[in-house]
Amino acid sequence: MTNNFSDVIFNPIWKTLSNEMKEVVIQNILRQFVNPILEVTKVTPVSYHFGGFKTDTFEVEIDGREYIFVPGQKKCILGWDSGLVGLSGLDCSEERQELRYALKRYCNQQLTSSLLTEEGFLDQDFSHVRLTTEYIDEKINASTSPLREVTIPALLVEKRPQFVGLKYIGQYHVISGQLTSLDNPTDELLEMIQSLLMPEELDYHFLRDYPTAVRKSPLFIQQNQINPDVFDCYVDDTVSYSELKREVERHGLSLLSEDEWEYCCGASCRRLFKWGNQLKRQLFQKNISPLWKENMFGLTIANAEFGPEIIDDASFTKGGWLEETHKAPIINLLPLSSYHRGEGIEDKEKELTPGYYCVRRVMRIDLK
Repeated sequence: MTNNFSDVIFNPIWKTLSNEMKEVVIQNILRQFVNPILEVTKVTPVSYHFGGFKTDTFEVEIDGREYIFVPGQKKCILGWDSGLVGLSGLDCSEERQELRYALKRYCNQQLTSSLLTEEGFLDQDFSHVRLTTEYIDEKINASTSPLREVTIPALLVEKRPQFVGLKYIGQYHVISGQLTSLDNPTDELLEMIQSLLMPEELDYHFLRDYPTAVRKSPLFIQQNQINPDVFDCYVDDTVSYSELKREVERHGLSLLSEDEWEYCCGASCRRLFKWGNQLKRQLFQKNISPLWKENMFGLTIANAEFGPEIIDDASFTKGGWLEETHKAPIINLLPLSSYHRGEGIEDKEKELTPGYYCVRRVMRIDLK
């Protein structure tokens, strides 16, 4: 290896390595940095294209969870202080009615915070506010982190976030009417799932449209993204921020810092969103929209249908639920910005609302 190990795990040198050399590097990382108590079962080379960026990296399965190797980056520019600069004036106005109605349909049909909290959001309705250029400019800057230059270490990052305060219990198959469970399901649990998905007794229930998500404490059910005939089932398993952080750190893992999260989301490209600064007409069409796709690192991050992501600083969360609070689509989509700052967690010992937040684990390849 012509370069030092501490150099090759950073871009741009990582990009110049041969596939064979990259595999040597990733195997060294797994030997040196993964706790021996954790089982590594699969190492797969992968390539991702997103928003004009391409990353050749590795997907690693550790203790049954999928992780992606994210190369480090020095002199990384994060944050946003440009307001409307670089954005379309049309996107920032109330004239994008087709996007506004598309968001309304999304909120009616897909998973939102209102479903999980079983509360309305009328108190957050700002549709009466006159959206001047100055208001939108200030709103964008106030909702994002400050501009800064940082160094991001190489990381092994959990590919998808996990719901906080919910315990996965298995998959319900609507065709067979069976629950493939981690434990033996009780008849009562099975009947509750069936009643939530099929509240009416229909002879031809296989012709009906099933809801994409259902919540009735202590049960949460969500349609599987890959197979619509399968529903992932969860039950409440409440936890506080402090308890969650201790559990994550138990085997040498961590929560992402704010800097690391922003880099993992947008790769330090100077764009408000990971896909760019434009709000295209097809934004809410699932099969082609960037709102549901893996990003340039292969991560599901700042995607639709995930709530605020918990980081190692309880003062802020990253990402968040989509709600129609303003007439201008750009403001409603700010939770998906690479630099968005959400509300923090005031009481670290208080139990978190089941399913409202999400979390992902990370392993830092820190040579200090």
